[in-house]
Amino acid sequence: MKKILVIEDDDLIRETVLELLKSRGFEAVGAENGEVGIELAAQIPDLILSDVMMPEVDGLEVFAVLRSQPATASIPFIFMTGSEMEGVLELKADGYIKKPCSAAKILGAIAAQLEKPTITNPQHQKVQDNFAPSNLSLRGWNQKFRFEIAWLCSQ
Repeated sequence: MKKILVIEDDDLIRETVLELLKSRGFEAVGAENGEVGIELAAQIPDLILSDVMMPEVDGLEVFAVLRSQPATASIPFIFMTGSEMEGVLELKADGYIKKPCSAAKILGAIAAQLEKPTITNPQHQKVQDNFAPSNLSLRGWNQKFRFEIAWLCSQ
C-alpha cells in the first residue's frame, strides 16, 4: 500500500483529500501545517501533496527543507495551489495541481508520479540523478510527467 502525505492547512480540503485517497486504497496521512508535514515526511512516504499558502512554514519552505535532506530529497512532491503559481513553477517539484481540482485530476497526478521509474539504494532511500548521462531518458520521463500533470489540471 502506497503512503501519501497530505500537507494542507484547510481542514475541509485536507480531510476530503485524505478520504479520497483512503477510498482508493492508499495509506493517507495528513499534516495541518508545514512544520508537522516536515516531521511526518521523516517516515518516508511514497509521495507528498502540499498546499503552498500556509501560515508559518509554507509549502515552498517545506519543499526546500525536504529537498535538502538526503532521506527525503527524492520523494515525489506535488504542490496544490489556488494562487501561488509563479513560485511553484520556478521549483523543480514533480508537479502541481491548481485548486480547485477534481478527484480525477488529483488521482491522475498521483498515478503519474507513482508510475515513474525510480532507483533505490541499499538504505531504501529513493535516489535519482537526473543529470547523470545514464539517466538522460529518466530526466525526459520526469519532464514529460510534469507537463502532463499541468495539462491534466488545466482541463
